[in-house]
Parts: sequence; structure tokens; C-alpha cells
Amino acid sequence: MLSFNFGGKNSYDDFGILISQRPGIPSPKRRVSTINIPGRNSNLRFDEKTYDDITLTVECSVKDRENIADKIDDITAWLFKTGESNLIFSFQEDKKYIAQVVNAIDFKQVYKYFSEFPIIFNCRPFKYAVENNIVNIIKAETTINNPGTIESEPVISIYGSGDIAFKINGQQISLKGVSEKIIVDSVIQDCYDDAGNNLNGNMSGEFLKMKPGENIIEWSGNVTKVELLPNWRWL
Repeated sequence: MLSFNFGGKNSYDDFGILISQRPGIPSPKRRVSTINIPGRNSNLRFDEKTYDDITLTVECSVKDRENIADKIDDITAWLFKTGESNLIFSFQEDKKYIAQVVNAIDFKQVYKYFSEFPIIFNCRPFKYAVENNIVNIIKAETTINNPGTIESEPVISIYGSGDIAFKINGQQISLKGVSEKIIVDSVIQDCYDDAGNNLNGNMSGEFLKMKPGENIIEWSGNVTKVELLPNWRWL
């Protein structure tokens, strides 16, 4: 039975929604700008190395012999009140989308107790690992394998003190005046501590990413341990 989890609820178990077939899974569009230069063959291309959101359409139906109108109200409230949340399909339970329903839902009553409708999810470009476990690192020159198909944006908690140089695959950030712990968040591109205080002034360098395959973690300075939330993702 095809189903999906969204906002902590299951489409079939909680609402009796039937899915007619697996939805088509589009790949995200890469943002590449082109400029036509007179007298020059081909176009000049500028690759932003970023991707657009994708849209997933799930063809659904539901029946209720008691009150189909109330069932439709419940489904509508669930989908729209959830906002942005994890979307996990039963045919790929180890990966998730970050999705939101933003389009109006067109419920078509086919029979007295039966309605058909599409659910259109607006999703961020990538699929993410459902199990996003922290990796504990206690020694420098540790190798971590990225199982995804695109660079991940980790959240790195560095425990230590003083001035620290931290590297992934040779790319370095410099951290000054660390006091016990600093969090380097590549997702939102911010540095902060456990209290949420902004520590961007303590960091220099580009926020780090982890390429598919092997990644070498190194550091110098007084570091006692590193906790790395990897955020593996797939196109």
C-alpha cells in the first residue's frame, strides 16, 4: 500500500488516503545563467552552483460512507496547518523531502462517497537522510564517508579553547578565542554557542561542506572533541 508521512501523520493510516501510483520524482533545475555575446560562438555561462525547488504531485482518492465532506475537511486542515515538514514516502523510507503544501487542492466528487484529488508538494531541491545521527570525532585526521550524491552542509560543534584551525579536505576555517564550545552551522551560515549568541566575529573562512565519498577531518589547537551533524543529501 503506497502512503506517505507528513507532519507526523500517515496518509493511509490516519486518513484512509489511497495513492493511485508512485509520483514522478523530478530532479532539481540547476541555476545557470547564459549571456549571448555578439561575435562569439556559444553563450557565456555562469553557474551559480545552486538549485531550484521541485514540485511533487501525488494523485489521491478517499472514500467515506458516513460523511465524505468531513473527511475532506480533516485532510485539508492536516495538509495546510502542518506548514513545512518532513515528507517521507513508503517506497523510500530512509530518505525525506522538506516540503509544504501551498497550492489549492481540487477535490472532485466521483461518487457519493468517493473523492479524487491531487496533492501538490513544494519541496526543497534535495532528499535528506531520515537518520541524521551525530558523528563523534575525538582525533584529527579522521575520515568520514558521505553516502549522498551532492555536498552536504554539516553543523559542526567544536569543543575546546583558544585559537583553532579546523579543516575538511584541506579547506580551512580559523576560530579565535573559543571558550569551551563553538557551533559552525553551514546550513544557515552562522557561528554561535549553546545559548544562541552570535560568534561570527570569531570565525574567518568559508563555511565548510562535505563532498560525496571520503572526507578528511583535521584540526590544530586545543580541541577535545567534535560533534558533526552531517545532513547527508541526494539529488
